[in-house]
Amino acid sequence: MAQTAITTELKKKNKSRVGRQSNGHSNGHSNGHVVNGNGHARLELARQAGVKFKTETPNLLNPTLIRVDPEPLTNGTVLEGVSQKVFLDRYSLKDELGNPLEQHPEQMWRRVARAIARVEKTNEKQKEWEDKFYQAMEEFKFVPGGRILSGAGTGYQVTYYNCYVLPSPGDSRHGIMENLTEMIDIMARGGGVGVNLSSLRPGGSRVKKVNGFSSGPMNWAEMYSVATHDVIQQGGTRRGALMLMLWDWHPDIEEFITVKRDLARIKGANLSICVSDRLMEAVKKDEDWPLLFPDLDDPLYDTAWDGILDNWIKSGGKVKIYKTIKARELWDLICEAAWQSAEPGLHFMERTNKLSSNYYFNYLNCTNPCVTGDTLITTSQGIFPMRKLYEAGKPFKAVVGGKEYLSSQPFLTGVKQVYKLQTKEGYRLRLTQDHKVYTPAGKVEAGKLKTGDKILLNKYGAFGSVGTVEEGRVWGWLVGDGSVKKERAELFFYQQEKTELAPQFAAAVQAMVGDTGVNGRAYTVSPIYVQKENKAVVKSERLLKLAQSLGFAHGAKLIVPDAIFGGSEALQRGFLQGIFSSDGHVAGTPEKGVSVRLTSVSEELLVNVQRLLINFGIVSRIYKNRRLAQDRMMPDGKGGKKLYPTQAYHDLVISGEGVASFAAFIGFLQEEKQEKLRTSLALYKKGPYKNTFEATFESLEKDRVEEVFDITVAEIHQFAANGLIISNCGEEPLPPYGVCNLGSLNLAVFVNETGVMDYKSLEEHAKVATRFLDNVIDGDIYIFDGIRKTQLDGERRIGLGTMGLGDALIKMGIRYGSDESIEVVEKIYKLIRDAAFEESSEIGREKGSFPKFDREKYAQGLFIRQLPERIQAMIKKQGIRNSVLLMQAPTGSTSLMSEVTSGIEPVYEFSFVRRDRIGEHNIYHPLFQAWKEAHPGEEIPNYFVSSSDLIPEDHVKVQAAVQRYVDASISKTVNAPNEYTVDDVKKLYMMAYDLGCKGITFFRDGSRPGVLSKEEPVKTEAQATAEEGGLTQQLTLTPAAAVESHELLVQRPEKLEGVTYRMATPLGSAFITINTDPTGNPVEVFINIGKAGSDVNAMAEAFGRLLSMTFRIRGNSKPLGKVHEIIHQLSGIGGRNSIGFGPNRVRSVPDAIALALSRHFGLNGKHTTESDSVSEKNGFSESTPNLQAGAVMAAHNPDPTPAPAADFKKTAADLCPMCGAAAFVHEEGCSKCYGCGHSEC
Repeated sequence: MAQTAITTELKKKNKSRVGRQSNGHSNGHSNGHVVNGNGHARLELARQAGVKFKTETPNLLNPTLIRVDPEPLTNGTVLEGVSQKVFLDRYSLKDELGNPLEQHPEQMWRRVARAIARVEKTNEKQKEWEDKFYQAMEEFKFVPGGRILSGAGTGYQVTYYNCYVLPSPGDSRHGIMENLTEMIDIMARGGGVGVNLSSLRPGGSRVKKVNGFSSGPMNWAEMYSVATHDVIQQGGTRRGALMLMLWDWHPDIEEFITVKRDLARIKGANLSICVSDRLMEAVKKDEDWPLLFPDLDDPLYDTAWDGILDNWIKSGGKVKIYKTIKARELWDLICEAAWQSAEPGLHFMERTNKLSSNYYFNYLNCTNPCVTGDTLITTSQGIFPMRKLYEAGKPFKAVVGGKEYLSSQPFLTGVKQVYKLQTKEGYRLRLTQDHKVYTPAGKVEAGKLKTGDKILLNKYGAFGSVGTVEEGRVWGWLVGDGSVKKERAELFFYQQEKTELAPQFAAAVQAMVGDTGVNGRAYTVSPIYVQKENKAVVKSERLLKLAQSLGFAHGAKLIVPDAIFGGSEALQRGFLQGIFSSDGHVAGTPEKGVSVRLTSVSEELLVNVQRLLINFGIVSRIYKNRRLAQDRMMPDGKGGKKLYPTQAYHDLVISGEGVASFAAFIGFLQEEKQEKLRTSLALYKKGPYKNTFEATFESLEKDRVEEVFDITVAEIHQFAANGLIISNCGEEPLPPYGVCNLGSLNLAVFVNETGVMDYKSLEEHAKVATRFLDNVIDGDIYIFDGIRKTQLDGERRIGLGTMGLGDALIKMGIRYGSDESIEVVEKIYKLIRDAAFEESSEIGREKGSFPKFDREKYAQGLFIRQLPERIQAMIKKQGIRNSVLLMQAPTGSTSLMSEVTSGIEPVYEFSFVRRDRIGEHNIYHPLFQAWKEAHPGEEIPNYFVSSSDLIPEDHVKVQAAVQRYVDASISKTVNAPNEYTVDDVKKLYMMAYDLGCKGITFFRDGSRPGVLSKEEPVKTEAQATAEEGGLTQQLTLTPAAAVESHELLVQRPEKLEGVTYRMATPLGSAFITINTDPTGNPVEVFINIGKAGSDVNAMAEAFGRLLSMTFRIRGNSKPLGKVHEIIHQLSGIGGRNSIGFGPNRVRSVPDAIALALSRHFGLNGKHTTESDSVSEKNGFSESTPNLQAGAVMAAHNPDPTPAPAADFKKTAADLCPMCGAAAFVHEEGCSKCYGCGHSEC
């Protein structure tokens, strides 16, 4: 069969590579610094020169930080071409002089395997897994991420993670610079970085602190770009890699979409838009779309704004609408930009968050934990119910531990099941099960508290400003020894209280109700003495009205009114004095312990009194049912006694230091009680024991379903609720410092000679790779504590992906993008998914689950619920080691080294042109080359399909099929032909969204054309006319300018006309002046670039003089012919960098000169030469530059013979900014060179 022929032919050509294994790596445990060949010689010379080298010394804190020098190999795998170049330049271990010590991949595999296996606990385990890791990497079956390959086992403190997500920068110069510093630190250690700039205020916004205006995200993006592109060299191997993102609601989103149309802007970063589900629905419904941002005058802005708009709005933050447009207008702008310049990409971020298995501890969780409306919140203005604060609709200052912190206005989070949290001491709170409370060990969800756990109490509270101590005493006494009747309120005083307190209270009531009655008559309040009962009564109808306004009612006086909680310190003190003096007493002795007690039949009353006490810093405890309900002999009011039914009563007890605090802050009104309190305290020899501001968790019982609320508190993200310290909403945003921990399974290697995928081997390797990547987590250096907290101490994320899908399908004889391929793709990725999750669960059983694992909540994740039931049951039973397991990231240079197609991409192209000392040769993709040799003259099968042969919808279908089995994101480029329209892009993007993709990157052929794109130039009528006129005629001189025929140069005319072009170049702006004679013939060129006196300026001047001399040399060449030849010679010359894209791309100063000349002489920027034509046949292009095959064909064609002439279809590779080869292609959302291995990811 065809596949057998392909594989057999490949084996013949490949035996020098994969078939040759080392004779010296069988045990693989040599610790020496032995290298082979030239590397060994260089090492010896360096040592003789005094250079010192590291030895394999284990690092006690990080066991992977060891140096594993290569072992001698006599028959190792020999890589060639770009594969060898990538291996030696990027991944081979280097000596201190920068020379590669490893010459064969086996040496690299051993180094990496040994280092990563050292995470295992025992020597036996380390040896076992070193061998398994090595075997998995053999023949590039499993390829760890580039940072792991280049860093593990080198002894250098570099990160193993390929990319990081930094938190959005704070909206200030300090916040931005701090964020930028972290980015530079990460890049310097080899990591790529993603930053969302949505936290930065729009351009032109007022900055009050400096009396200026904001530059906006785009200008700050320039600084990130410059640092990445021009400053950072990652480990000396590549520039930094940066992704900048902006949400679709940001007022500067339109500029973000179009910014790269300016050739000089943001050259060092890729751009991507965070797209919400709301925008997509608005596009479908043709609705308005507001561009908005938090109100900069909101008092919470500087402390609470973190770039997450949903959290801001839900927390009550104000927003300002800067502009309202049609959603489809924004959508059109996005699609037009993608069509024109292939940027920015789209990331359906809201969908990504919703589908995340970490949904319960990322920022979407902020709307879940809540408290009820009757919860009392301690504020700087007193204690108020949450509902009342919500109805006020304003931010306030929360008070925790006596300090004030700015809080958002409360927000309603829904109607939810509420639970009643009860403590042993009596403190209680009604909240949702997932709301976190503060314990001495940190935050714990209410539903996870265990009996006996301690909950922190608010040590010091705060008070309002309304109310007097006398008013407080009246209300406290009314609760303790008063009566609310239908017609009046009464206060009772007994025995000594008749004379000691009754007159004071009468005066206080008088002051409260006023002294003027109806018709101007005096209204007085005086004690009424009842000698028979030895009591005095203070009663008032007006006091009843006041009491009713506070919530008192007939038969319902055992309350603490909201006005007391929100009142002044004096009012609250007076209330406590009144209620404790009327119904409280001092109990105990210094020997057994003194206490202050308050007795009541109402437990609810005591709970509220307890909340008032903690506001003064007084800890108490409630003892329920100190006397049970029973019948008791009571006075009958007639001088006798009678049996009456009585209610149970409860005691509130203040003990320890609380007694002293009570004496100092509250006290009794009766001199007798106060004296007993003072005396008891004075008799203590060592003083009362200290109280801890902690309550003991007792139970959590299901209550009812009702409305619930929450707030966001700046800085500390906590608040006091009913005296307990609990967490607020929004303290856990989408995890900053998230990382990419990458490795890829090489699918092509698992297809055997008969074109059948070895699924069993693939499954086994997926499991080994899962453990390998989990070990990487324990071996990284963790540049910042935030990274450690998020990854090592949080989610333990890994990213197992694939490469070589395009090659695997070809070997299986299946056309990429066909219905058959979708079935195979689903089978492959379902197997990898299941194997990875199964293995992670087994590792979880062995080593423990990731720290934030919640057995119930993790199981409810949308992706987890799609797993087979047996795996779901396994996770529920024994946990899982990693929260996220699968990611299809760009494989970039690792796929070049492995000589297979990138990621899940198809083959980019099947041929390229190779130039060497012999001449130009057509080099073919190895699978295509093998098929051609086995089937000469036969029609090419349809499964040999390149990226440009596919319709864009085929790309999206494959991406969507893979996405269904990947719990993180996918990096893939959808390639489209040049004739693809903007409307086609709109349909494609909507298709990607509807099929469930999490993002999409689009690249239209010609949107960033390479210089070797072959298109027949079409002459315009104006061009034809110009060529027939003076521009094609030989230079004609006026008599005054005539010279003798033997002179080499034509004399310069006295007067010339000229035009100056300003051209952007990689070296800065070049000013190119082209002067012509009166007939339009070129005479001279002046070029000015760089500072006067600089080398660049000198070379530019010399260039101009040479061109001017060329134009004035006598001869038979026509002036326009010289222009054409100069353009032909100069165009496309590439330097280290290039600038711009499309027809405006400039690769060097010579390229800029060619472009200026072509524009000036009406060539519309095209480099038109006779050799630019190309014919097409069989869908392939003979003049195709070095493309995909640059990685995979060179090894199989070490000394190629000139290829026969053939016709192939045109391609559009760019010049590589590093090597200058026309092999720079865009795929996987990344650009890379198939010539030298340079990658911008």
